[in-house]
Amino acid sequence: MSLKEFKETSQVLNSRTLHLVTYLSTVEEDRKRVETEKASMVENLGMYRGQLEVSRQCQDDAVKQRDALANEVAQLRMELQQVRDDCDRHQLQVQTLTAEFTQYKESTEKSYYEWGDLTSKNDELEARCLSQSDQIKTLKDQLMTAEKKLQMSDLSTMERRTEYEGQKKQISELRTRLADAEFKLIEGEMLRKKLHNENLELKGNIRVFCRVRPFLAEDGSNTEGKVISYPTSMDALGRGIDLVQSGQKHSFKFDRVFVPDVSQEDVFEDISQLVQSALDGYKVCIFAYGQTGSGKTYTMMGKPGDPEQKGLIPRTLEQIFKTRQFVQPQGWKYEMQVSMLEIYNETIRDLLATNRSSSDMLRTENGTAGKQYTIKHDANGNSHVSDLTIVDVRSANEVSFLLERPLIAGKTQMNEQSSRSHFVFTLRIYGVNESTEQQVQGILNLIDLAGSERLSKSGSTGDRLRETQAINKSLSSLSDVIFALAKKEDHVPFRNSKLTYLLQPCLGGDSKTLMFVNIAPDSSSAGESLCSLRFAARVNACEIGVPRRQTYTRPSDSRLSYG
Repeated sequence: MSLKEFKETSQVLNSRTLHLVTYLSTVEEDRKRVETEKASMVENLGMYRGQLEVSRQCQDDAVKQRDALANEVAQLRMELQQVRDDCDRHQLQVQTLTAEFTQYKESTEKSYYEWGDLTSKNDELEARCLSQSDQIKTLKDQLMTAEKKLQMSDLSTMERRTEYEGQKKQISELRTRLADAEFKLIEGEMLRKKLHNENLELKGNIRVFCRVRPFLAEDGSNTEGKVISYPTSMDALGRGIDLVQSGQKHSFKFDRVFVPDVSQEDVFEDISQLVQSALDGYKVCIFAYGQTGSGKTYTMMGKPGDPEQKGLIPRTLEQIFKTRQFVQPQGWKYEMQVSMLEIYNETIRDLLATNRSSSDMLRTENGTAGKQYTIKHDANGNSHVSDLTIVDVRSANEVSFLLERPLIAGKTQMNEQSSRSHFVFTLRIYGVNESTEQQVQGILNLIDLAGSERLSKSGSTGDRLRETQAINKSLSSLSDVIFALAKKEDHVPFRNSKLTYLLQPCLGGDSKTLMFVNIAPDSSSAGESLCSLRFAARVNACEIGVPRRQTYTRPSDSRLSYG
């Protein structure tokens, strides 16, 4: 080994030795410090052992204290449960007391109000007592005054009795005069009826009125003066009518001629006496005749829904029921019965039958026999139709309801609303006077005849042609009857048609009959109008028997049907 290496190794060893010395010095210091800490820890350990003993002693005390506290907690829990039970009981008591308090409060308030009312009533009673005391005092004074007056009135009693006997005698005389006046009133009513009927008989039992309808839009531009005019001479004023056809003037005179502007009310005024005759116990017949579209139905029924344009039938019913009410104080009581029928193709149809169906009407129109009705006349000359529905009526409204039932209407080229049948409305009137025991039976027939026009004028074909032929046949039969009556022939052909046989009591008996002949003013209707006026002239020339009043005894078992 060289020296250099030895020096280097020696240096390394010296360095390591120095390092070890330093390390040993550090370890020695650590050892001293550890011994110091050990001594300190031994001292602390002793102290901790003492504290541990103290802690063990404290723990034992704590255990004992815990057991004591556990016992105390159990006891407190028991006390708490008891307190809770007491609290629940107290809450129930509180609720009960609250409800009682509320009830008591309400009762108190009610009592307070009652007390207020009682106080007010008490005040009123006190005031009333005070007032009554004053009244008692006043009444005592009045009683004393009345006693004095009573003493004075005793002195005039005999005078009053004498005056009473005089008044009693005067009342008896007034009652006697009243009975005489009522008897004279009845006699006056009988005289009125007698004069009324004599007046109608002087005018003729078959009267004829002519009515010309106004121009309509479908009449064209023709004017009334070209066809119809009215003479102004005193003899014919209001009764005459002139018709010009083919340059020739034809003049007619009737009981009354109504120009186009005459109202429905004015027309009815002229027939109201005939209506009164029905109530007096006479047979009355009013029928409208004329071509289709001449205003027959308007004259008889009027325009529905317009009170100013009501026709003869509704106005007649109004007058009858008003008169019935008016004569009730005189002892008159009336019962009314209504029937309605139509004659179509010589077949009678009951317009009030409840079982009347469209199939029944269809069978009749097609020529198949439906229900058959027979016309009969009783000993008093009244017409009866077998199985016809008869309805009791008590007011004009009930009759109006019956009139509104749909009637069978057909159509022709002349008028879409033209009737293809004769419509017959009959009102039977039974009257009795409880004072005089008079009994009367009146019959009112109101008839709207089917349109009368020649076949060439009607433009009908097929079924409508047969209808027109049947209508013309029945109207021709009516013309034959009127012609026979005018000539006073021994045989009058009433049986030639259902219409004339039904009207036999009106035309050939003791009925009061009025015919309206309705005329269209246009020139195209001049031919039909002339035929109608000629027929009406023949009717106006007829004389029939003198009308007589009918009395009756109504059967107790009479049975009526209701439509």
